[in-house]
Amino acid sequence: MTILTKVPPPWFRLFVLTPIVFVFCAVVTLLSPVLHLILFVLDLVDRKRWRFSRLGGLGIALCVTEFVGLIMAFVLWVAAGFGLALRTSVFHHAHNRAFGWWLELMTRALRFYLGFDFVMPIHERVDGPVVTFARHAGPGDSFLLARLVIRDYHRQLRMLGTTKLLWDPFIDHMLRRMPYYFCEQDPPDPTSHLEAITEMCASMDDDSVLIIFPEGGNWTPGRWTKSIERLESRGMHDRAERAAAMKNVLAPRSAGAIAALRARNDVSVVFVAHVGLEDLISIREIWRKIPLRRHVAGTYWSVPPDQVPVTPTEISRWLFDQWEEVDRWIADHRVDTVDGQSNAAS
Repeated sequence: MTILTKVPPPWFRLFVLTPIVFVFCAVVTLLSPVLHLILFVLDLVDRKRWRFSRLGGLGIALCVTEFVGLIMAFVLWVAAGFGLALRTSVFHHAHNRAFGWWLELMTRALRFYLGFDFVMPIHERVDGPVVTFARHAGPGDSFLLARLVIRDYHRQLRMLGTTKLLWDPFIDHMLRRMPYYFCEQDPPDPTSHLEAITEMCASMDDDSVLIIFPEGGNWTPGRWTKSIERLESRGMHDRAERAAAMKNVLAPRSAGAIAALRARNDVSVVFVAHVGLEDLISIREIWRKIPLRRHVAGTYWSVPPDQVPVTPTEISRWLFDQWEEVDRWIADHRVDTVDGQSNAAS
């Protein structure tokens, strides 16, 4: 794990990692019918769940998607004058659409092979620039939300993500051309991260949506405990007690929210919660619970610009209050899973 958290330099990712992944994914794409047949044979002893075909098939689909995505990224680079016009608004929009199409393929693969879907009812249209604070729990939830913003809401995506994503060549090439910032989960000096958030928010147009995950990482039991201990170590005993009462979320970190909301005073804020993925904290858990056959449901509520607090203290307190609302909604709509089956509270 320590090795994978250290991202190799750009030259290595471009000239070594990208060609290796491209060739590997091309081979998997060409051999996909044979590979599916092999998985089918392996599953003859597990016909009730077809786990090899489902998880292995998903792996094949992701390789195919990666292969197609890398070709798409190269075509866009050539169309941008071999990279000279990549930073223009025209190609920002083009990459946004291309990334949305790639996310659509990913979502369909997840639906087909693992048997779950993600639904977010569209109950209001929020106009103007939007800063979104979202819960972070389960594999790929950030990409599911990104797909929702681009494909369903037809907005321009801005987002923060972990540097570990740079190990994926398509993500590396595509998202570094978009208003997307890769950050460490616990940087020794967060100044550059906060400056990047400020810049992304300050430069938004009316069609932009900036997504921030205040928890700083996916919910796990270990991270939940550490988030409480961190508050205790800082002398925030009241918040630590409140965080301990929030069983479904990590205590939110307010620095990123403060940097975004103080960058401008005309943004609406949207809070997003979802249930259905929080128990899938490892490949082993996914394997054990396949087929998932679950309905991953979400909700959101918005706060207009004139109701968004201004000072850092107010923003921090307000974010914590809203996160308690997120926790309550999750508790009311929690998905109970037993051997891959799920039932959500209505």
